[in-house]
Amino acid sequence: MKIKTGILCSMSIMMLSFLFVANPLFAQKKTNDMTLQAVSALEQARVYHEKGAYQQAIQEYGKFMTLVPGKADTYYRRGLSYYYLGDPNRAMQDYNKAIEINPNHAEAYNNRGIVHHDLGDFNRAIKDYDKAIKLRPDYAEAYNNRGAAYVKLGDLEKGLKDFYTAISWNPKFAEAYYNRGTIHNRLGSFSQAIKDMDTAIDINPEYTSAYYNRGVIHGKLGNKVKELEDYNKASELSQRTKADKSMDVLHKDNEKTKQLAESKKRLDDLARENEKLRKELTAVTSIKKQEAAADDLARDNEKLRKELMAASSVKKQEPEVDHNKTVRELSAIDWFKKGYASSVSGNYQEAIDSYDKAIELNPNLAEAYYVRGNARHSLGDPDRAIQDYDKTIELSPEYASAYYRRGLAYDKLSNPKQSVDNYKKAARLGFKAAQDVLKVKGISW
Repeated sequence: MKIKTGILCSMSIMMLSFLFVANPLFAQKKTNDMTLQAVSALEQARVYHEKGAYQQAIQEYGKFMTLVPGKADTYYRRGLSYYYLGDPNRAMQDYNKAIEINPNHAEAYNNRGIVHHDLGDFNRAIKDYDKAIKLRPDYAEAYNNRGAAYVKLGDLEKGLKDFYTAISWNPKFAEAYYNRGTIHNRLGSFSQAIKDMDTAIDINPEYTSAYYNRGVIHGKLGNKVKELEDYNKASELSQRTKADKSMDVLHKDNEKTKQLAESKKRLDDLARENEKLRKELTAVTSIKKQEAAADDLARDNEKLRKELMAASSVKKQEPEVDHNKTVRELSAIDWFKKGYASSVSGNYQEAIDSYDKAIELNPNLAEAYYVRGNARHSLGDPDRAIQDYDKTIELSPEYASAYYRRGLAYDKLSNPKQSVDNYKKAARLGFKAAQDVLKVKGISW
């Protein structure tokens, strides 16, 4: 889910594959409560949802509700579609209705908790996770999500305990290992943190954030080789990973439908992270290459200088080398990495302080302005976030996610015109989340 990457990027939404298989609505052919048209609408909704055509899925759920009103699962499923379209308010309404109809709907409590979490109401999120766990004591995803909410509230001990419990119920739960590893990292237990990241990667070899954050930890331990290896692997994955490809692997493994459902959500989370990580990791890799090139050039210059001095009896004045410039460039990326690690751990003010230093040392690092804007947005400061997104776009006019995030910030400020203009720009640059938002609003781009 979120607490965002470095720590807790992962919340687990209970998906709907197993519901369609096990639900008696889908199995029974008796038409006392439903018609053949209703069955067709429900099946069409399932197909659309699995394809990611959420707006069409919502329309089919509506048809089913007209024919067969008062079914909790239908509201729950439509809530999932609204959530994936970026409409948390309508998702909340549908989860509320599902719970009103069926007060024992554990998945609806879990997913309503996720919406509360996304909206920053962590206490209400925890109450919903509590209810889901009471109804299903083995609900690993709800433990994981509750742990993430506790961490957001600063209670690392309770968060860590929930991650351990989630793993005890589901030893193949990659996100729970990842989240537990990020807590161990924050507590200074680096060896355990790396073990947890290793396990997360063993379970999901394409877990981009796990590679990135394992690289951060290796950096703290001074292992620069492994640090760079993990950064490069994360960068590679962020450019090529597709959720559908990973689902093929899951089907080959013949996992249970419940695990497939949970894994699809995790893959959706990963896809959303990829766009953000792509820019940030490209910046890290690019600067690493620049650093290596600078080292090679310095060695070549020194060799040439010695050769020239040996060949000439007259000492010539050498041109000055701006060593401070190299130091500034090297330091900027270190502060960038430090800020990112703080941000993904939820320490946004600490992250902003580090980004400030990175920008001071390298004022042209567009990614630093972008992530600082994200941190400011997370702290409820959309005005200053917009200033950072402005600078990001000034330095990198094709930075699609910066337009999208600036649109979100304008939404916070109740400025719909500016918000839509930014969504359109992001959509035209191919940013899917912006396209989905505009589709929901019925606006072309």
